[in-house]
Amino acid sequence: MRSKELIKSMILFLLVLMSVVLTYMTWNFSPDLADVDKQEHSDESKPNTIGKPLNQGMNQVITPYQVIYSKGEDTKGMEATRSNINEMTKPLKNQRVIQSEQMHSNHNLIIPDLSDDFLVLDFTYDMPLATYLGQALNINAKVPNNFKFNRLLVDRTKDGKVKLYAISKDRHNVVRMMTTAKQDKFTQKLEALRKKMQPYTEIITNKDTIDKATHIFAPSAPKNLKSYHTIYNRISVDTMNSILFNDSVVVRSSKSGTTTYNNNTGVANYNDVSEKYRYTNLSEDENRSTNMQDSIPSTYDYINNHGGFTDDYRLFSTDNKKGELTYQMFLNGRPTFNDDDLNNIKVSWGNKGVFSYARALLKANVTIDSGEDEQDLPGAESVRSELANNPNIDFEKVTNMTIGYKMENQPDKSDIEIQRNSEFKPQWYVEYNGKWLTYKDGGLE
Repeated sequence: MRSKELIKSMILFLLVLMSVVLTYMTWNFSPDLADVDKQEHSDESKPNTIGKPLNQGMNQVITPYQVIYSKGEDTKGMEATRSNINEMTKPLKNQRVIQSEQMHSNHNLIIPDLSDDFLVLDFTYDMPLATYLGQALNINAKVPNNFKFNRLLVDRTKDGKVKLYAISKDRHNVVRMMTTAKQDKFTQKLEALRKKMQPYTEIITNKDTIDKATHIFAPSAPKNLKSYHTIYNRISVDTMNSILFNDSVVVRSSKSGTTTYNNNTGVANYNDVSEKYRYTNLSEDENRSTNMQDSIPSTYDYINNHGGFTDDYRLFSTDNKKGELTYQMFLNGRPTFNDDDLNNIKVSWGNKGVFSYARALLKANVTIDSGEDEQDLPGAESVRSELANNPNIDFEKVTNMTIGYKMENQPDKSDIEIQRNSEFKPQWYVEYNGKWLTYKDGGLE
């Protein structure tokens, strides 16, 4: 009997002790309010995004569209995939220009000290040399102010350093630069990438392209080219409005598939058929900035901050008169083209912020091989000959030739898929009189 009472007493004592301990822990519990506050604040301060911002710098977007290697009579080239460009320009990054000199020619440009073994980085637009060197390659350089270029030659010096030549779009001006970059490191990268290169043809179209430094370069025999199928996700209109408008948005009107949004600072139009969105900042001066030294880095930062480079967008054209920049989608290192501008972002900069911003509210969900037979396209010499002999074409106005992809939106009209889709088919494209046109049956359209 006593043992039972003793056991009961011990159990009661343990229960009382546990109650005391739990009460103490309850009153002395202090939640980590600082961490909670930080987390909530972080979520509130995080800007709206439509994609993942790029984290490797401007050189992912400000890139050449092709890489050419010229050695004597042998000319080869390769597509400008991001990995190819990063590897090829890596030896140039974080270096210094120790000497620069600008040269001008009233006639065809000839560079006397250019060797017969050099690399060509071709761009589809002209841009300030200081911007590309300083912000894309992080090169410390003093170069002629406001000099613009669209071709960069990489050559060697006698003392084993890298020498650069930046050539203007009109092919009459060049800036020669001596750098601290080492030739042996550049050669190592070049040799590793030569395995990916295919034969390219040198083309002369006028008196400004007769020297080896100014030839047009294009694939000699493009073969086994694949087509691709892309399925898209849609970008929310509400998210775009929250990015571009500073406060609440009013839906002003909705008519014929187009909805207009506005507030005190801006106005935007969205067409739910084309799925194109265009914003204009009313608080900015009507005069768009034409200073590309400001506009290129400013528009890049603005778009990238909200993850706007949702696909492989690259700067493709700069309108120095209107101040408009076009970032165009690339696929496998080649530019894409679309008649309805569904593959690009058009943006212009004002005095303090974005002036206008237009894009399709689509981003690639998945891109796969279309399953179609691989294509062989006509060689560069065949295209050159057909264009030169076409009486409706002034061949001297041809300034670039390349293989790109034609983006055909919703090719199957009977397609009942909810997600929007496109086909990307390889095609010759020619820059003619400042515009990129499709080559077809010996002509341009």
